[in-house]
Amino acid sequence: MIALSPTIHRLTWNARGVQTSSAGTLVPPASAVDGAAAPSRLPRQLPPWAARLLCWLAPTVLTGFAVGYRVADPDPWRDEFATWSAATRTVDQIFALGRHIDGVTVPYYLLAHGWGVWFGDSILALRMPSVLAVTGTAAAAALLARRLWGPRAALLAGLVLAVMPVISRYGQEARGYSFAALFATVSTLLLVYALDHSRWWTWLAYAVSVLLLGWSHQIALLLLLGHAVAVLTVNWKRLAWWLPGVLLAVGGVVPFALIGLDQRGAQLDWLATAQASDLADIAGNLFISGILGGAVCTLAAISLRDPDRWAKLLFLAAALPVFVLYAVDQLVTPMFVGRYLFFAVPLLCVLAGRALASLRLPHALAVVVVLALIGLPYQDEMRRTHTTFDYRRAAALVQANAQPDDAIIYAPRWGWQFTDIALRYYAGNDLPRDVLLRSDELHNASLWATECADPGVCLTGTDRVWTLSADNLENGRRAGATDQLSYPEQAALTSFEQLTTTRLEGFTMALFVRRPPADPPPDQPTPADRRWGPGNRSAG
Repeated sequence: MIALSPTIHRLTWNARGVQTSSAGTLVPPASAVDGAAAPSRLPRQLPPWAARLLCWLAPTVLTGFAVGYRVADPDPWRDEFATWSAATRTVDQIFALGRHIDGVTVPYYLLAHGWGVWFGDSILALRMPSVLAVTGTAAAAALLARRLWGPRAALLAGLVLAVMPVISRYGQEARGYSFAALFATVSTLLLVYALDHSRWWTWLAYAVSVLLLGWSHQIALLLLLGHAVAVLTVNWKRLAWWLPGVLLAVGGVVPFALIGLDQRGAQLDWLATAQASDLADIAGNLFISGILGGAVCTLAAISLRDPDRWAKLLFLAAALPVFVLYAVDQLVTPMFVGRYLFFAVPLLCVLAGRALASLRLPHALAVVVVLALIGLPYQDEMRRTHTTFDYRRAAALVQANAQPDDAIIYAPRWGWQFTDIALRYYAGNDLPRDVLLRSDELHNASLWATECADPGVCLTGTDRVWTLSADNLENGRRAGATDQLSYPEQAALTSFEQLTTTRLEGFTMALFVRRPPADPPPDQPTPADRRWGPGNRSAG
């Protein structure tokens, strides 16, 4: 029997793959403590340096290829068009936009603006920062697992993350969620390192990662709850370093947070309070697939058998934000949305890799392959479409059928469909005249344009009008030719005749032509006309 010290040390691995305590002394293999555990090393044929490199490099490369595959195939969805609209503005205009809407997203919009200056605004260019972010997330997740549990856990954690459809989904989206996942993982890795090597520069690096986490997505700062528990558990004296760094980082997020508080009503008005079933289904919502979500969360729970406390601390860091966000949703304002918690996915994958490391490597890799095969239908679906609105076809139909003097009406103009922005992305200025436009979203420092108050007056002199009506986002109700128009707009079209109607995914498009003026009624005959005939008013 091996005598175990009652003192708890964090387990690490030296360059030769030998397990040591935080004090640098050798400790027994995990299998001696827990029969479910397994050696941390990769096959003996690999030199230690190669194992330490391969364990994070292989998942990183695989993630990059997986996420980059057909990245530009699916058309952008409405939030990505909001990104494009913001990114194509000047820096001053982006800050002006943030004072009215999307204040919490201004840091990401600034990044997208700078990227677009160099690489353009194609679909590929818009999404490439997210591709790079999730690729970096795979590397950070593997490095985190390697530091805690060795190269085998690192390799398996990175591979599990790479094959998850949700990683490809948000890695192929021009929004900030992928960066939230990246900096959540990086900040956790830096926290583990700083608790072991407490130097001013390690805590500064941690503080910077937390700042970038908050700039990516403010809700991701809920991760700090788990970090606080980790600091208190591992070495409470490190609070003297951790707390100032966190306060400094959060202070850099506060200006954007204060703006966001004023915009909460407009920003989240589409949400309803979550139900208990939403909380119960969070694994499926978070991972896109209930089977995959259940499998990864089950593996994460199995990892809790590990005697090392870091498994439990990482599990808390991933789970606490879920329950806290649900409580905020119930008590303050609705905001329980699965994609807002995407930053927890890498931590759960790290724990899943730790659980799989207890198996023989071929068996563990077989589990990863099975997970990848389960996710294949979801991988294919998300590479075909991101939206139920066929913006591209709508733009093509308008361009193909419009005449030079035609006009167009977008409905509903104040919805979150962003139809006018999307058509400009595809068609530029080669569109019918926006007849009701009085002030566009750029001049409004907003994402919505302002229309004229009297549509009848604005339609004066226009003989052909296209209406592009988007389906209702709240209840999915299919749009008709005019039912998404305002009552004044409907009234203004009564002098027009509906000539065509076209239905496409997400939209109903119609063409209205002004009716010709009716012939004036003939003059009524006078008594003289009836007696003497037209034009003969007297007998003489």
